[in-house]
Amino acid sequence: QKSSKPTAQLDYKSYITNFELLQKNTSNDTRIRITSPKATLDQTNNIIKIKDSSIEIINKDGQDFKVKSGNSTINNMSNLINVSNNVIISFLDNKDYFISTNTFYWDLNTSIIDIDSPLNMNLDNTNIIATNGLYNLDQSQFKIDNSVFNRTFYSSEGKKLYQVEIKSDFANWLKKENTLIFKSNDKQVETTITFLTTK
Repeated sequence: QKSSKPTAQLDYKSYITNFELLQKNTSNDTRIRITSPKATLDQTNNIIKIKDSSIEIINKDGQDFKVKSGNSTINNMSNLINVSNNVIISFLDNKDYFISTNTFYWDLNTSIIDIDSPLNMNLDNTNIIATNGLYNLDQSQFKIDNSVFNRTFYSSEGKKLYQVEIKSDFANWLKKENTLIFKSNDKQVETTITFLTTK
Protein backbone atom coordinates (compact mmCIF):
# COMPACT_ATOMS: atom_id res chain seq x y z
CA GLN A 1 0.00 0.00 0.00
CA LYS A 2 1.36 3.41 -1.05
CA SER A 3 1.78 6.11 1.53
CA SER A 4 -0.42 9.19 1.16
CA LYS A 5 2.19 11.41 2.81
CA PRO A 6 3.70 14.07 0.50
CA THR A 7 7.22 13.39 -0.68
CA ALA A 8 9.80 15.88 0.56
CA GLN A 9 11.63 17.65 -2.27
CA LEU A 10 15.33 18.28 -2.04
CA ASP A 11 16.48 21.87 -2.26
CA TYR A 12 19.83 22.09 -4.04
CA LYS A 13 20.07 25.85 -3.60
CA SER A 14 22.27 27.71 -1.15
CA TYR A 15 21.00 31.05 0.16
CA ILE A 16 23.73 33.55 0.91
CA THR A 17 23.56 36.84 2.81
CA ASN A 18 26.24 39.55 2.51
CA PHE A 19 27.47 37.94 -0.69
CA GLU A 20 30.95 38.85 -2.00
CA LEU A 21 32.86 37.40 -4.95
CA LEU A 22 36.34 38.32 -6.19
CA GLN A 23 37.36 37.10 -9.63
CA LYS A 24 40.20 37.81 -12.05
CA ASN A 25 39.79 38.09 -15.80
CA THR A 26 42.02 35.43 -17.36
CA SER A 27 42.80 37.56 -20.43
CA ASN A 28 44.24 40.58 -18.58
CA ASP A 29 44.90 42.10 -15.16
CA THR A 30 41.28 43.15 -14.62
CA ARG A 31 39.69 42.06 -11.34
CA ILE A 32 35.98 41.96 -10.57
CA ARG A 33 34.45 42.44 -7.13
CA ILE A 34 30.74 41.61 -6.79
CA THR A 35 28.79 42.34 -3.60
CA SER A 36 25.11 41.97 -2.70
CA PRO A 37 22.94 41.73 0.42
CA LYS A 38 21.67 38.34 -0.80
CA ALA A 39 22.35 35.73 -3.47
CA THR A 40 21.26 32.22 -4.40
CA LEU A 41 23.57 29.45 -5.65
CA ASP A 42 21.90 26.68 -7.64
CA GLN A 43 24.22 23.70 -7.25
CA THR A 44 22.55 21.75 -10.07
CA ASN A 45 23.73 24.16 -12.78
CA ASN A 46 26.34 26.21 -10.87
CA ILE A 47 24.49 29.48 -11.44
CA ILE A 48 24.50 32.33 -8.90
CA LYS A 49 21.53 34.71 -8.89
CA ILE A 50 22.21 38.04 -7.19
CA LYS A 51 19.78 40.73 -6.03
CA ASP A 52 20.67 44.45 -5.89
CA SER A 53 24.23 43.79 -6.96
CA SER A 54 27.25 46.06 -7.07
CA ILE A 55 30.06 45.13 -9.48
CA GLU A 56 33.41 46.92 -9.33
CA ILE A 57 35.79 46.61 -12.27
CA ILE A 58 39.39 47.09 -11.14
CA ASN A 59 42.12 47.33 -13.76
CA LYS A 60 45.89 47.56 -13.30
CA ASP A 61 45.64 51.34 -12.82
CA GLY A 62 42.98 51.06 -10.11
CA GLN A 63 39.17 51.17 -10.13
CA ASP A 64 37.65 51.74 -13.57
CA PHE A 65 33.91 51.73 -13.03
CA LYS A 66 31.09 50.39 -10.87
CA VAL A 67 27.86 48.71 -12.00
CA LYS A 68 24.66 48.86 -9.96
CA SER A 69 21.68 46.73 -10.96
CA GLY A 70 18.56 45.04 -9.65
CA ASN A 71 19.56 41.57 -10.83
CA SER A 72 22.73 39.76 -11.85
CA THR A 73 23.41 36.17 -12.86
CA ILE A 74 26.79 34.47 -12.89
CA ASN A 75 27.14 31.21 -14.83
CA ASN A 76 30.26 29.55 -13.44
CA MET A 77 30.18 26.90 -16.17
CA SER A 78 30.38 29.37 -19.07
CA ASN A 79 32.02 32.20 -17.06
CA LEU A 80 29.28 34.59 -18.19
CA ILE A 81 27.77 37.50 -16.25
CA ASN A 82 24.30 38.76 -17.16
CA VAL A 83 23.28 42.07 -15.56
CA SER A 84 19.73 43.43 -15.79
CA ASN A 85 17.04 45.64 -14.26
CA ASN A 86 17.90 49.34 -13.98
CA VAL A 87 21.60 49.05 -14.81
CA ILE A 88 23.80 52.06 -13.99
CA ILE A 89 27.48 52.05 -15.04
CA SER A 90 29.41 54.78 -13.22
CA PHE A 91 32.96 55.77 -14.19
CA LEU A 92 34.83 56.24 -10.93
CA ASP A 93 37.34 58.81 -12.20
CA ASN A 94 34.49 61.22 -13.04
CA LYS A 95 31.22 61.22 -11.09
CA ASP A 96 29.41 63.05 -13.93
CA TYR A 97 30.10 60.23 -16.41
CA PHE A 98 27.69 57.29 -16.41
CA ILE A 99 25.68 54.94 -18.66
CA SER A 100 22.16 53.70 -17.96
CA THR A 101 20.64 50.69 -19.72
CA ASN A 102 18.46 47.64 -19.08
CA THR A 103 20.86 44.74 -19.57
CA PHE A 104 24.36 43.68 -20.59
CA TYR A 105 26.39 40.50 -20.95
CA TRP A 106 30.04 39.91 -20.20
CA ASP A 107 32.05 36.81 -21.00
CA LEU A 108 34.77 36.95 -18.35
CA ASN A 109 37.15 35.15 -20.70
CA THR A 110 37.21 38.30 -22.84
CA SER A 111 37.56 42.05 -22.28
CA ILE A 112 34.31 42.97 -24.08
CA ILE A 113 31.14 44.03 -22.28
CA ASP A 114 28.13 43.67 -24.60
CA ILE A 115 25.31 46.15 -23.92
CA ASP A 116 22.55 44.68 -26.09
CA SER A 117 19.72 47.05 -25.10
CA PRO A 118 19.08 50.78 -25.65
CA LEU A 119 21.38 52.98 -23.59
CA ASN A 120 21.68 56.54 -22.37
CA MET A 121 25.19 57.89 -21.93
CA ASN A 122 25.95 61.03 -19.91
CA LEU A 123 29.31 62.78 -20.18
CA ASP A 124 29.07 65.84 -17.96
CA ASN A 125 26.74 68.19 -19.91
CA THR A 126 26.62 65.84 -22.93
CA ASN A 127 23.94 63.23 -23.55
CA ILE A 128 24.09 60.37 -26.08
CA ILE A 129 21.42 57.78 -26.77
CA ALA A 130 22.10 54.62 -28.79
CA THR A 131 20.52 51.27 -29.60
CA ASN A 132 23.41 49.17 -28.22
CA GLY A 133 27.15 49.20 -27.55
CA LEU A 134 30.38 47.33 -26.82
CA TYR A 135 32.85 48.43 -24.13
CA ASN A 136 36.45 47.23 -24.51
CA LEU A 137 38.13 47.11 -21.10
CA ASP A 138 41.65 46.68 -22.49
CA GLN A 139 41.44 49.68 -24.82
CA SER A 140 39.03 51.79 -22.71
CA GLN A 141 36.85 52.28 -25.79
CA PHE A 142 33.08 52.31 -26.04
CA LYS A 143 31.54 51.67 -29.47
CA ILE A 144 27.84 52.41 -29.93
CA ASP A 145 25.37 52.05 -32.81
CA ASN A 146 22.68 54.42 -34.13
CA SER A 147 23.71 57.24 -31.83
CA VAL A 148 22.20 60.67 -31.24
CA PHE A 149 24.55 63.17 -29.59
CA ASN A 150 23.27 66.25 -27.74
CA ARG A 151 25.36 68.86 -25.98
CA THR A 152 24.51 72.27 -24.61
CA PHE A 153 27.17 74.97 -24.55
CA TYR A 154 27.20 77.65 -21.86
CA SER A 155 28.74 81.08 -21.43
CA SER A 156 31.18 81.90 -18.63
CA GLU A 157 28.19 83.25 -16.70
CA GLY A 158 26.41 79.89 -16.97
CA LYS A 159 23.89 80.93 -19.59
CA LYS A 160 23.00 78.53 -22.40
CA LEU A 161 24.58 79.61 -25.66
CA TYR A 162 23.64 76.86 -28.13
CA GLN A 163 22.99 73.14 -28.46
CA VAL A 164 24.55 70.69 -30.90
CA GLU A 165 22.91 67.49 -32.14
CA ILE A 166 24.79 64.88 -34.15
CA LYS A 167 23.21 61.74 -35.59
CA SER A 168 25.42 58.91 -36.81
CA ASP A 169 25.37 55.19 -37.59
CA PHE A 170 28.36 54.58 -35.31
CA ALA A 171 30.19 56.42 -32.55
CA ASN A 172 33.36 55.59 -30.65
CA TRP A 173 34.25 57.08 -27.28
CA LEU A 174 37.96 56.94 -26.46
CA LYS A 175 37.89 57.16 -22.67
CA LYS A 176 41.57 57.95 -22.07
CA GLU A 177 41.57 60.81 -24.59
CA ASN A 178 37.96 61.75 -23.73
CA THR A 179 37.24 61.99 -27.43
CA LEU A 180 34.18 61.08 -29.49
CA ILE A 181 34.36 59.99 -33.14
CA PHE A 182 31.21 59.79 -35.26
CA LYS A 183 30.83 57.91 -38.55
CA SER A 184 28.06 56.88 -40.90
CA ASN A 185 27.91 54.37 -43.73
CA ASP A 186 26.98 57.05 -46.27
CA LYS A 187 29.89 59.25 -45.09
CA GLN A 188 27.57 62.18 -44.31
CA VAL A 189 28.78 62.22 -40.72
CA GLU A 190 32.42 61.92 -39.69
CA THR A 191 33.19 64.17 -36.77
CA THR A 192 35.71 64.23 -33.95
CA ILE A 193 34.93 66.15 -30.78
CA THR A 194 37.46 66.66 -28.00
CA PHE A 195 36.20 67.77 -24.62
CA LEU A 196 38.28 70.53 -23.08
CA THR A 197 36.88 70.27 -19.53
CA THR A 198 38.29 66.87 -18.64
CA LYS A 199 39.99 65.96 -15.41
